[in-house]
Amino acid sequence: MNAEDTLCRPGGFHMTRELFELAGLFGKKAPVRAADIGCGAGASIAYLRRLHPSWDIRGIDPDPKMRRDKTVDTGKAESLPYPASSLDAVLMECSLSKTGDPDQALRESLRVLKPDGWLLISDLYARKKELKTTFSAEGARPGRLEYAKTIVSRLRRAGFSIMEMQDRSPELIQWIGQKLLDGEAEALFGDPARDRERLKEAGCGYYICAAKPSALWETLRYAGEKSPFYREHLPKIPAAGDWESFLNLPFTTPEDIKNAPERFLCVNPREIARIITISTSGTRGKPKRLYFTESDLLRTVSFFEKGMQYLVQRGDRVIVYMEGPGRFSVGGLLKEALGRIHIEVTVHGLIRDIEAAAAAAGGYTCFVGAPGQMRALAAAAPHLRPKTVLLSGDYIPESVKRYLETIWSCTVFTHWGMTETGYGGGVQCKSREGCHLRDGDLLLEIIDPATGRPLPDGQYGEITITALRREGMPLIRYRTGDLGRLTDKPCGCGCLKPRLDKIRGRLGDSIRLKNGSLISMRILDELLFGMEGVQDFAAGFDKERETLTVEVMRQKAYQGEICGGVETRLRERYGDSLTIEVREGEISPYIGSGKRRIQV
Repeated sequence: MNAEDTLCRPGGFHMTRELFELAGLFGKKAPVRAADIGCGAGASIAYLRRLHPSWDIRGIDPDPKMRRDKTVDTGKAESLPYPASSLDAVLMECSLSKTGDPDQALRESLRVLKPDGWLLISDLYARKKELKTTFSAEGARPGRLEYAKTIVSRLRRAGFSIMEMQDRSPELIQWIGQKLLDGEAEALFGDPARDRERLKEAGCGYYICAAKPSALWETLRYAGEKSPFYREHLPKIPAAGDWESFLNLPFTTPEDIKNAPERFLCVNPREIARIITISTSGTRGKPKRLYFTESDLLRTVSFFEKGMQYLVQRGDRVIVYMEGPGRFSVGGLLKEALGRIHIEVTVHGLIRDIEAAAAAAGGYTCFVGAPGQMRALAAAAPHLRPKTVLLSGDYIPESVKRYLETIWSCTVFTHWGMTETGYGGGVQCKSREGCHLRDGDLLLEIIDPATGRPLPDGQYGEITITALRREGMPLIRYRTGDLGRLTDKPCGCGCLKPRLDKIRGRLGDSIRLKNGSLISMRILDELLFGMEGVQDFAAGFDKERETLTVEVMRQKAYQGEICGGVETRLRERYGDSLTIEVREGEISPYIGSGKRRIQV
């Protein structure tokens, strides 16, 4: 790091370069038009010009002393002197925290950016306590330290989708250390004794963020114009950035799709690449039909490409035990995604023959499949040694994760998604502290199932999705029935964006007994899949007799008594509140793509 770089800001020019690389702008063929807001003396502008002389880069700063050439204007972030939709990038390095009105500054950034433009930020944030302080990364103007959660909320309200947001506090520590070594502590802190203590109290951190104008407003306009259902369903399309009006829009329900799926279509049926039919209640309920164009499904491929890099590296081999092998099946999409990063993939398909599935797995380092199928495979073939396993397609019991990691000595990752999300939704990184969401293509809300009102981060409720950029069949505020919550605790990988915590099952899948106790497949999975000797099971419930019937399939190598153990485990949970009948049987593991449910 040279002297000029050190004086610039935490992270220096290498962080400036990283922000533009995150946006993919260094690879853009056409010249980039950008503005550096709060540019100071224009060090970053000069740096970017050296890299790309053809770029048109301007700067703006409130201090008239900073106007050293004709490309630096005097002004404020809250009122930018640029036409609407004119810039490819807006850069804000250590300046958003010092604006008088950060919400207005973000709205202005949105106004001047092109629809596919990028907002690139590096700045301070508070880990423990928000505060105003005289501390400034340029030693001049006072600023504010806000929680990452507050910053995320500001960006969303202003109309942005956060594509990347990472903690970079080590660069801040290094930068401050260099300042102290250079004898510049007075200029940095003003009153060192006071501000150092306050910064310590706040838990001062540093972050970078790459955000794009949200596709939400364009999606609402598109669906309102193209979809017969939404032309009637949406009373009024909210203006861009009108978050409160969006939260008052009516929900879309599974019943809406079942009743008339074709009324959701926004394109000519000839443009549909795949129609997926889902039976939702055995053979009794109306099926749901979901329509996707090729472009819709290729967006899922891009999400899979990024998400699978948490699990695999060059030289790994992946076997997929999910629907396939067609190009637009889950397996086909995974194969195309992994092919982009040069990973060998075999799509085995759903397991119908355990012995054949085990024989096919030899030499593969990563398995992808539904939790029940992977547990059955591990019970039948404990000798297999995948390095990683990705579970998806159903509720993922902790008991299954523990079992797989014990039997196979592997690391288990989880994925959340459903057909309505275009399969992909969120996936764990190597820290396994919640699922990183498919930002830019999917907007999640957590709502109170009874009132429909949004719940704060950290509270469990019903997951509602808005599918952004969807061509064939947009879904606006669609109630998934899944119970989950968003966590805003920083991830171990450094990501500061909210993530989806563990799913707690589905609304309507629980049966309430007369004494108030609940039975659900989620609860039974946790209870029984943790038992020695159990390979799989099926469950049914007779409401009139209040009788739970469980059919258990034993592991072949297990010689002990099994039915009595299962009944004892259930009695420990439910006592005498219901009749329990357990029998042994042969169960084909997970034939078909439906989720596991108690048959009522």
